[in-house]
Amino acid sequence: MRTYTMQKIQGKPDWSKIPVMPIDTLLWTDSIDVSAQAQICWDDTALYLRLEAVEPHIRMEEEGPLADVCRDSCMEFFFRPTERPDYFNIEMNPNKAIWLGVGPCIQELIRLQVPRVHTMLDTQVEFTDTGWVLKYQIPFAFIRRFFPDFEAKEGGKIYGNAYKCGDETVKTHYLAWSPIGCEEPMFHCPEYFGCLIFGTY
Repeated sequence: MRTYTMQKIQGKPDWSKIPVMPIDTLLWTDSIDVSAQAQICWDDTALYLRLEAVEPHIRMEEEGPLADVCRDSCMEFFFRPTERPDYFNIEMNPNKAIWLGVGPCIQELIRLQVPRVHTMLDTQVEFTDTGWVLKYQIPFAFIRRFFPDFEAKEGGKIYGNAYKCGDETVKTHYLAWSPIGCEEPMFHCPEYFGCLIFGTY
């Protein structure tokens, strides 16, 4: 199982000091000219994520509350906060169109329409010379609405995976941090989640 230690921070994240989680497992396609990485850190109130893609042809056509964002250039983070089988999936494109859900498997996922979701997540998108960057936070208060027994503590752990995909981009692609053993494209595979450890300062 792949592991990543989420550094604890004080104040705003200094991303130059946060370890990289490489989204470097190519799945279900031939070699591509797209690469991606994630960084995750935390404090006593939230998880903070920065996802970056090197992507020469960015597709960003999906918009609105029911956007099918995986058609576009898309970066995703799935995580299971407790020992329960349920997990969150957070999928976003460069338009900040979001697919946010919770459940134990794709057949039973509940899609969440959260008012002012990007205010809660403090979502930010930046474009670079080589691609795009997505940053957001996941407040622990939000997680506890669905997982009341969730707690973040040094040495504790959750399980998850980070993905880069683009079903209808110039070249369809699927990348993951933790390898997936499915024969067909499918990110909703919590049995292949890696381990995310709550680290120290």
